[in-house]
Amino acid sequence: MGLFDPKYAVWAVLAVAIAFGGGLKLWRAWKARRAIAKLAEPNPTREQILEAASHGREGLVELFRIQGTADDQAARIAAGEGLTILWAGDQLIGEEEQAIVRRGFEVVWKARKRYPRALRGAIPIEAIFGVPFLREGAGRIGPSRLEWSRRIVGAERASLEEFSPWTAGPAGVAFAIEPRDFATNGPHRLVLQARARTVGLTSRWELELPHLAFSFEFDPNLRVDALLAQPDLETAVAIARATRFEVDAEHSNESSSMLILNNEFVLRNPPSLVVSDPPRDLSHAVFIEFEGIDGRFESGFLRMSAGARRLVSLEIPTNLPAEAIDRPGSVRIRALLVADVERAWHDPDLRSVWPESIETDWIVAKVVRR
Repeated sequence: MGLFDPKYAVWAVLAVAIAFGGGLKLWRAWKARRAIAKLAEPNPTREQILEAASHGREGLVELFRIQGTADDQAARIAAGEGLTILWAGDQLIGEEEQAIVRRGFEVVWKARKRYPRALRGAIPIEAIFGVPFLREGAGRIGPSRLEWSRRIVGAERASLEEFSPWTAGPAGVAFAIEPRDFATNGPHRLVLQARARTVGLTSRWELELPHLAFSFEFDPNLRVDALLAQPDLETAVAIARATRFEVDAEHSNESSSMLILNNEFVLRNPPSLVVSDPPRDLSHAVFIEFEGIDGRFESGFLRMSAGARRLVSLEIPTNLPAEAIDRPGSVRIRALLVADVERAWHDPDLRSVWPESIETDWIVAKVVRR
């Protein structure tokens, strides 16, 4: 039997395959240990965290540690993403999946901590909640894989205290509180109670999430006009330059937009109100004025922070007399913006509201029959 006998060749191939397979396994294990070891270093990067997740459950403990205790929010989100990769690969049990959602659950309240006691009318409040690191795509768990049901306690509204129907995707609730419903100044607590359940996944479960509260109060010493800025000529000129009517030149007769004026006439391709980079916050009711017609007619509301850009489509003007527009043709219009500090309190980001009215230049618009 020679050295090149076929039997020896078979054994040689098997030996090489075993050696190669064992070496590959050792190399992968070394690579996984190296990636996981980096998670124990200070400030691991997003790439390092996701790299550790690609090696399966070996990094599970470290990923949960980073998600729950890391000071850097970006690292916590990356760890959550890594855990959802394992979840999408069916490498977790139901209790671990629930832990990911419970630890990652966040609520952002859009409201102020303090309101003037003298405020009149309803105050809108919004709570946006969910798990911020859920991502749609292959190999991921997206927001559509969770359904939510929620209720709000403390708003003095019975309809909010019933759990809502289950809805999938990013979640939120918008509601309003009436100052007169709260007999005392507070502090008062709004509590979001939310439940989550999986949909379309191998593991089906339902989870009650931590109750997250938001506190606010009414201050009898806080003036409603406390948000108003001091007017000055330089700022007035800058705001006037930042505010204009803009007509969309791309519209053709076949794709015209219309603004109803009355039962017979509409404004064809009405202009949009554009405000670019104002130096002060704005909280203003928008009115239309028609040249030759007495009065001003409310057509929307503008609320925005300084330095932003906003495009506002005109709404159907209120209180426009039917006889004011009685024939088709060209008309000259302009916008008048009137400060409304009461409604400025509805946006927690507004701090320095321009107190004066703002006028745009006159432009020509086209009136046609409906």
